[in-house]
Amino acid sequence: MTRDELISGALAFAGAAEDYPFGDDLLTVKVGGKVFAWIPLDNDGWLGQGPRMAVKLPAGLVTELRHAYPGQVRPARPLDQRFWVTFPLGAAIPDSEIWELLTLSYHEVVARLPRSRRPIDHPATPGDQAPATGPATPAGPEASAPHR
Repeated sequence: MTRDELISGALAFAGAAEDYPFGDDLLTVKVGGKVFAWIPLDNDGWLGQGPRMAVKLPAGLVTELRHAYPGQVRPARPLDQRFWVTFPLGAAIPDSEIWELLTLSYHEVVARLPRSRRPIDHPATPGDQAPATGPATPAGPEASAPHR
């Protein structure tokens, strides 16, 4: 998976918006004003080396992922290490799992938003059912467009 495919997929979620509050080299993808993904646009930086992403996940899953992918899944410092992890694209973690983690991060953030800031097609509570709000399939290279 390329960085552009990841960005296109992240921005395909209902209510997703790109923001650059820390400069042009760090994309934050937000929903309802809250970040659900950090995507560096250069290959060096505080999230590590190479194309990578940081997402917010349940604390138990963070621990599980660190054990499943030692050296790949790392704390996303200086963010809260109990919930935020960073991992490289195109490494040992399959693209399908990266999409699942991105989707989970989106849902984790949306579920904690006040109802007035939640996207319309997202469930009001985590147990409610609603249509899928993420990308139906990973965006292919033809859908990629340069960002910023």
